[in-house]
Amino acid sequence: MFLSVLQGEMTQDEYLHYNDIELRFERLPRYVYGFIYKYKDKILIAINKSLSDAKKKKTILHELAHFELKHLENYILEFKIENLEDEADRYVEFLINN
Repeated sequence: MFLSVLQGEMTQDEYLHYNDIELRFERLPRYVYGFIYKYKDKILIAINKSLSDAKKKKTILHELAHFELKHLENYILEFKIENLEDEADRYVEFLINN
């Protein structure tokens, strides 16, 4: 279904609604582009509202990749997440290029 968003067959809003994900634009530290988390059985994505529109779009796709790859089920706010970050980036690039 994520591929449908990338191919323009489904809007981002439709995808978020279908998966019951809430997207929020928040004031975050400059070095934090965004993150996805679960709170009381609700999945939320926080995006730094000071980012450019292009960077917001890329960050949203990155966070949705975490959702698709089920990273929320495998860890709870760890600081050793570099591999998960790289995996999410690679997943989006793979879908876009194939």
